[in-house]
Amino acid sequence: IRDGDTIQVGVGTPSALMFKAGAFDEAKHLGLHSELGSPGLAQLWEKGILDNSRKTLHPNKCVAVAWTGCDGIDLDIIRDNPAFEVYDPDYLLNPSLMSQNSQMTSINSAVAVDLLGQIASEDRFGGHMINGTGGQPDTHLAASLCPTGRAITVLRSTALNGTTSKIVAKHDSGTLITIPRYLADTIVTEYGVAQLLDKNHRQRAEELISIAHPDFRGELRKQASELWGL
Repeated sequence: IRDGDTIQVGVGTPSALMFKAGAFDEAKHLGLHSELGSPGLAQLWEKGILDNSRKTLHPNKCVAVAWTGCDGIDLDIIRDNPAFEVYDPDYLLNPSLMSQNSQMTSINSAVAVDLLGQIASEDRFGGHMINGTGGQPDTHLAASLCPTGRAITVLRSTALNGTTSKIVAKHDSGTLITIPRYLADTIVTEYGVAQLLDKNHRQRAEELISIAHPDFRGELRKQASELWGL
């Protein structure tokens, strides 16, 4: 996160945990242009970190479609506070509008990412739907269209008590792809950051294997070799 970023934070896991986890505590002059809230959001405003002073759109205001997701402490701060505003989703989540924010930075979660960078946030195991798209495609696209933007996807490296990797060589047949590979930007797990923009398939595979859980990297390298000759 850069000083002066205008951020959108999704309500999935682990993105919704980021305010409480202190992910933004060292940043300065952040702005908020988001769909919903998360616990700790308004408390970041109270600390002076989320001051909206460098926002292009709605300067000095935190804007969202609703403050659903915030905790009770946040709602006490937001109530009757002119620094917090809500707008209709057709307006606020329009990618052509959001992308006008300087340093528009989207932060959303994923269920799995394959080695090409295809991001699945709605299902796993080939069409078993567990979630809807929400505003993720809109906000991710907005950050991608912003010349100084960044589209970040965060996920844990494993699922099902560590028995399944969330970084996969290929998605199962029928998997719903939420974000296509050509819009994949920055992928983050607890093992590091993969930068995918402007990289070919082999380079993307190398980046993503490096942030997979160590227990699965050997098999992912084998599968990548079979797919692309790594």
